[in-house]
Amino acid sequence: MEDVKLIAKKRDLEGTSNVRRMRKDGLLPAVIYGAEKDPVSVEINTHDFEQILHHSASESIIVDVALDGEGTISTLVKDVQHHPVSSDLMHVDLLRIAANKPIAVEIPVVLIGESAGVKAGGLIDHVMHSIDVECLPGDMVESFEIDVSELEIGDSLNVSDLKLSSKFKLLVDEESIVASVAAPRVEEELEEEEAEGAEGEGGAEPEVITEKKAEDAE
Repeated sequence: MEDVKLIAKKRDLEGTSNVRRMRKDGLLPAVIYGAEKDPVSVEINTHDFEQILHHSASESIIVDVALDGEGTISTLVKDVQHHPVSSDLMHVDLLRIAANKPIAVEIPVVLIGESAGVKAGGLIDHVMHSIDVECLPGDMVESFEIDVSELEIGDSLNVSDLKLSSKFKLLVDEESIVASVAAPRVEEELEEEEAEGAEGEGGAEPEVITEKKAEDAE
């Protein structure tokens, strides 16, 4: 994976008003923690971090942070907080990592090829868009690919079908479904509507007719 670099500056001022002022100036509050060291509150350029996210397939990104007074720190983006309404970036957690220690990361799963079942009119269902694995920082990849071209209608592929290298330790059930091909929904919906229509016709009661007969009898 390509090296990602970021410049950070320690921040001493806490509190809502200071953080609000920081965001107004285009800066994003963040914290660097882990490796049995005290957490360090920092500020980073919001635009620079947005660009990092934009060019990455997931938020599990290794970032080399240049921090004043500490040199370059290898970190993993652990948590990104967004505003619930505007989706603006609010805060970032950066975990210190070491090259020789495994880390838990979330890797996107990309489907390649055109399913035979889709060509026959079926619908592909991408069930699992990413999987959790453990690996060394240097072994991280942008994504895992899985070929769906052999899938017929009714078939599915599991996590075990990814055929991962021994460099990766799965942190999810290998029998979990990654993708499947279902029959066209239109046919299923038509069958359900026809069945509901048949039930409606069979269960109708001639209440109006009964009442009319009773009135005639009077």
